[in-house]
Amino acid sequence: MNREKEDPTVGKTYEVLIVDDETQILKLLKRTLESAKKMDYNITIATNGEYGLKQIKKSVFDIVLSDYKMPRMDGIEFLKKVREESPETLRFMITGQGDLEVAKEAINKADIDQYIEKPWDTDELLLTIQKMLKEKDEGERARKISEGMPEPSKLERVEKAIKDVEAFQKKITEKPTENFEKEKMMFEFESNDEFNEFSFQVKNRRNINIIDVQIFENKYVITVGVFPESYEKVK
Repeated sequence: MNREKEDPTVGKTYEVLIVDDETQILKLLKRTLESAKKMDYNITIATNGEYGLKQIKKSVFDIVLSDYKMPRMDGIEFLKKVREESPETLRFMITGQGDLEVAKEAINKADIDQYIEKPWDTDELLLTIQKMLKEKDEGERARKISEGMPEPSKLERVEKAIKDVEAFQKKITEKPTENFEKEKMMFEFESNDEFNEFSFQVKNRRNINIIDVQIFENKYVITVGVFPESYEKVK
């Protein structure tokens, strides 16, 4: 397969931090990201900038979405500190319509990557996040290649996929729900060896199984079914 055409987002779970002092906005953004069909997100929320910075200092986030108007520390100050603590993290700021001066200040002081106006268009927001994360990953991959750093081995790709499945299973296990249906994840591998290794490891994990395999031009697209680990064993 032509490596230049690989999609670095396939099979990856992105870490997202949402910061807003309004609970309804937090819930809305969380639901919006969870509804994404092409990307998987692990979402952390914070109700103010101080708590958001604590999360930044103890975890690595791919993207931060922050409101502008917050008590004690506004979005510009918060995102500026995010840039200092984690310069590789994408920074999105959300504010009211028509506030161009705020956008300019955020660009100059916090070096934000995207300015989002309320109310936002859900499809447009998801596409923007997807596009920027993909560009970020492709840029990182190109940098590693240019610096002579080796790409992940087949075993590393399989291990990464298994970790993503386990993390997702842990996440859904913690959901307080009684009527749970099987969740699905999709992974892409380049060879039969990767497929066989992934299949072998999946078989040794409780309530995780392969439900579909498609082969396109020597590319293996695998759909995995995931139930909470706490459920009775599912075949």
